[in-house]
Amino acid sequence: MQKINIILVGFGRVGQAFYELLKEKYDYCRERYGLFLELKGIIRKSGAVLLSGTRKMVSEAGAAGEEKAELSSWVQTFSLVDLLDEFKSGVLVDCTPSDLVTGEPGYSLIKTALSRGWHAVTASKGALVVHPSELEAEARRNQVALKASGATAAALPTLDLGLHSLAGAEIMAIEGILNGTTNYILTRMADGLSFSRALMEASEKGIAEPNPVQDIEGWDTAAKMVIIANKVLGTAIKLSEARVHGINGLTEEIMTRAARIGKTIKLIGRCSRETPGEPWKVEVGLALLNPDHPLAAVDGSNKGIIFYTDCMGYIVLSGGKSDPRGAAAALIKDIISIYWRDF
Repeated sequence: MQKINIILVGFGRVGQAFYELLKEKYDYCRERYGLFLELKGIIRKSGAVLLSGTRKMVSEAGAAGEEKAELSSWVQTFSLVDLLDEFKSGVLVDCTPSDLVTGEPGYSLIKTALSRGWHAVTASKGALVVHPSELEAEARRNQVALKASGATAAALPTLDLGLHSLAGAEIMAIEGILNGTTNYILTRMADGLSFSRALMEASEKGIAEPNPVQDIEGWDTAAKMVIIANKVLGTAIKLSEARVHGINGLTEEIMTRAARIGKTIKLIGRCSRETPGEPWKVEVGLALLNPDHPLAAVDGSNKGIIFYTDCMGYIVLSGGKSDPRGAAAALIKDIISIYWRDF
């Protein structure tokens, strides 16, 4: 049995889902993996709260009012460094918003944790697409892990497939549907809805972010593909190097024309190169897919990815619909993978 100290930074939709799922999975992780996943503190903009551990959260929460009271006393006196130094070692869980231009606040948070010998798992993409080399170097220097399943299509285990299941195979190209919001919009537009109505529906269902610009313009897909490429292929691509076109400007007329010729329109992220030895490139844009294309049937808020290899053919993975709970599950999976000997 091993006790794992966890500090959560960011308490938005994904952070709250992680908090709830960690409580739900505490006993299962203890019995199945021999890991006591102890949440010691939560930090957000308005302050921090110090907790005694996940077991207390579960056993003493009682009525709903008591559980809310547990998080009511957010204070400014605790900083991330205070908590890292207090508990000595463990995992930083980053659920802060993704700034794809500066990489903050994730970059500073993750680098601080890594430099103090803490592992880091993140659902935030910004730091990993703006400063990929720096963070990987910091993790290696301090012999700790930097995991990003929550930032690379969340519930869809893209990195696990590329890093572990395809070990030994040379990957020739990667392409995928990596954004559930845009895929939901395209699916509903294929059903006859207008762009605005499909987006409104995605928002009502909690699929779309309050500000879905990064999704619609293709930047979220590009960021995920950049991280996947860097992790799986060992590249150091930055988001600024990607060619990106989103679904903004797509009309019902275009969708109708595609249907008439038997095609499906999808937003595809791709990482490829012209010949071996050439630089890898990341591109995002709309694609007309034939019905027999492996990604053509990936509908709704589900996602999918294809790895093209030299000796295993092409491998397809799909599912993992967009949902904060799925992202939270990916974070917990990454924590388990750091410590469980049989992973």
